[in-house]
Amino acid sequence: MNSLPFLQRRLYFAALSGISALIILSFYLTFNRLERPAASFTAFDSSNHSHSLRPSRPNPLNPPPHFSDALRPSTPHSDPWMPLSLSACSFGMPAHYAPCAAQKLKNVEYAEELLYPDFAIREPYFAQEEHRQKWRTFTQTADDFDRASLHLGWMQYKGQSGQNFVFRDVRYAPTFGVDSWSPKSCMSSLVETSPIQPITDADRPASTLPTALIALSPDSYSFQHFLDRVTHILAQGHHLLDSTSTPYALTGRGGTKTVDELWSLMGVPEDHVLHQNFNFVAERLIFSCRAILIHPWLSLKTLDVMGVPRTSPSTTRNKVVYMSRSHGGAANGGRRVVNEDAVLRGITTFLEEREHGEELVMFNPDNFGNVTELFSWFSKNAMAVVGPHGGAMINHRWANKDIFVLEFMPANRIAMMNYEEASILSQTYAAIIVEPTTPSSFDMEIDVQDVVSLLSKHLGVEGEDPLRKSYTWRAEELGFR
Repeated sequence: MNSLPFLQRRLYFAALSGISALIILSFYLTFNRLERPAASFTAFDSSNHSHSLRPSRPNPLNPPPHFSDALRPSTPHSDPWMPLSLSACSFGMPAHYAPCAAQKLKNVEYAEELLYPDFAIREPYFAQEEHRQKWRTFTQTADDFDRASLHLGWMQYKGQSGQNFVFRDVRYAPTFGVDSWSPKSCMSSLVETSPIQPITDADRPASTLPTALIALSPDSYSFQHFLDRVTHILAQGHHLLDSTSTPYALTGRGGTKTVDELWSLMGVPEDHVLHQNFNFVAERLIFSCRAILIHPWLSLKTLDVMGVPRTSPSTTRNKVVYMSRSHGGAANGGRRVVNEDAVLRGITTFLEEREHGEELVMFNPDNFGNVTELFSWFSKNAMAVVGPHGGAMINHRWANKDIFVLEFMPANRIAMMNYEEASILSQTYAAIIVEPTTPSSFDMEIDVQDVVSLLSKHLGVEGEDPLRKSYTWRAEELGFR
């Protein structure tokens, strides 16, 4: 019985000691926190986070040194639109990105995923609201136009990616028809690397190609599709070429003299273009077939590589260049302007009444000895390019960035190519869209007053740049206004 008070006293003193220890510890922690420098609350210690995101498996790629800084600034025109290159498979990277996908492929020396900056281009100018509605309906309903969306008068291009792979010691055997519009051809969504096969020392021929690039896009022999597709494949892979040797290119059937010259300007001389020749082995094979169709970097880089001048003085440019499809100037029929003579008279009268010394000229490719002369003439002389939709209209890209492009199109054959390319090159673009003369044709009758109205508003006028960057966040501190 006497032991109970003794135990109570022991428990009382133990509890008192514990409470005292807690109070002392609390005072210590509070004092220590108050004495700590304020910087410790705000400074970010990157060393604590340097391994928070790390590869979950080793990256087997060991690229040569010249790949490590391959995609770097080169020209002031294209550099602002350069894509972000990702060349290491990191934790969190999607498995279908090139650096991660390369881990399942054989003989891959280098792989990069290119994340292209988003951009927007202004919708065309129109003479009539009816034309605008026809164009907008096409952009919203056409089955073959899903690469962009219209928002508040601007066509938005978002989330575009490209891929480059460099293979070592391989041969190439395509599984689709050359020059065909196959879903497995270059720049098509299902294009594969499976035709690229590694070789063994026993298979190695006596002679091999040091560096080769695949450029098997549809109709690669044609002027139009060389420019809108082959050049993009070459431009996207251009930084991976070895400057110590001249590359070879694998493509379809031979094209015109003009196409041969364009190959040469892109860095591949005629004797290095392999037409339908699949019996070769490459020490290094560049696969840049997953290149995108529309982006400022590819278009501007193509002009830079070709050496196309972009800044001729406006005082020397006084020609309105008309691209006819009615006088033997078209490789395929259709899209003729049935009242073309009246349209030409209306333009001539308008220019004479302006009294600015401007002149209407009919485009004739035979007037130029080579493409370099063509580039130079357009740069120095063209202030506008006018005519029905067709391959000849593509020549607008050799002119300066502030020219006016006016395209005629039948409502049953609306095309976006020249609109997109002209806008990307900061050229002012307008369209006249009319119903065809008969339901079964693509020929057109153009209202002369519509032509004159658009010329009077835009000829020689440097307006708002139709090209701008697009981004989720629009704060001024990020460079947006």
